[in-house]
Amino acid sequence: MKKWLALNLVIVLAITFVLSGCSGNKTETGTEGDSQGAAKKVKLSILSWNNEKEMKPVIEGFTQKYPNITFDFQNAPPVKDYIAKLQTMLLSDTATDIFIMAAENRNEIIDGGYALDLTNEPFMSTMVDGNKPMLSKDGKTYAFTQTGWAGGLFYNKELFAKAGVEGVPQNWEQFIDAALKLKAAGIIPYYDNMQDVTTIHSGLFGNLTLAANPDFDAKLFEGKASFSEGWTEVLRIWKRDLIDNKILTPDMIGLTGDQIVNEFAIGKVAMFPGGPWNINTLRETNPDLDFAMMAIPGPNEAGGNYFAGAPGVGFAINSKTKYKEEALLFLQYLASPEGLKAFETGTGAMITANGYESTVDPVMESAYKDGLMKSRIYLPMVSWARHQEALRSQFVVSIQDLSFGKITPEQATEALDKKLKEMENK
Repeated sequence: MKKWLALNLVIVLAITFVLSGCSGNKTETGTEGDSQGAAKKVKLSILSWNNEKEMKPVIEGFTQKYPNITFDFQNAPPVKDYIAKLQTMLLSDTATDIFIMAAENRNEIIDGGYALDLTNEPFMSTMVDGNKPMLSKDGKTYAFTQTGWAGGLFYNKELFAKAGVEGVPQNWEQFIDAALKLKAAGIIPYYDNMQDVTTIHSGLFGNLTLAANPDFDAKLFEGKASFSEGWTEVLRIWKRDLIDNKILTPDMIGLTGDQIVNEFAIGKVAMFPGGPWNINTLRETNPDLDFAMMAIPGPNEAGGNYFAGAPGVGFAINSKTKYKEEALLFLQYLASPEGLKAFETGTGAMITANGYESTVDPVMESAYKDGLMKSRIYLPMVSWARHQEALRSQFVVSIQDLSFGKITPEQATEALDKKLKEMENK
């Protein structure tokens, strides 16, 4: 009996050893298989600033590298519509795994705890130090950007020649003169939907205020300066020369950004404010379009001419995402040489990443060299220390009211000072 029990015990132990050995081999093989594409299938959601066509090279490159990951791709046009959609999603706990952090919403996202701290992620070494402050707070960085941008006024060379505009306007007087010549020739001189703090406003502020007082925005939020002091003359010149001369008209407020780009591409309007993100669309819509970009011509000769510009918006990861590792892989891909090239190809963005040599379109060369690289750029929402979205919204209301003749430039800046005081006292 004892021999029979002992024999059975030996058999059981032998079977157990064989099974455990097989099990161990299977686990090892399975792990290797996972690394080669057998990993769990994940669908990452992203609310993109760029449209699906612009992001296609990035999405395709990433999914080829990680075939187990697919995308629920959503898009909202910047700036107003994007900020509003993301805010609604964040407040209702339905935000995507990956979303965009911009100057206009950075404080709300960071203070609300909506974004992961990316400071110590290895891929962040690709991000240039100059881009970090806009997406950081208290020494921590919450989004990754691989770009910077500078934008100015696109102009149609053929329409300029048709209207008798000689050369590129170098100052404000020449710019208005060119616009009036275009108008007299039956050509729409300029489109701007006035849905944001416009490129024109940024350039005029740089020329009139910032050039003489580089610390103006810091003083504004220290209570040592006011919107009335820094912006009244900007709005006065803008209204007098663009609104009163009917170069800008209230009916433009209803235009979408895509409509404006298309109207320029097909030769219906001579100028519009834009940036590198418009280049691909313009060329695809009209390969024969002969166009270029100029800085915003300023009235103050001593102040020089400015472009609108800032660090690029950043990709942030939802702090509540269920797919943290996969979302980090996406940002890691964006920071890789392959991802940087794909993003540049799809969006036409100016890549400012460490170790990457950006290919700047010839049309954008002046904006890149004379604007971005020389820091002759300005965007209020980057320089305003707090309450960016509240102030931006008030600014938009004020310029639209100005265009309808409801208020004066003085009343517009008084409203901004009032809004700042209101927000500071909350």
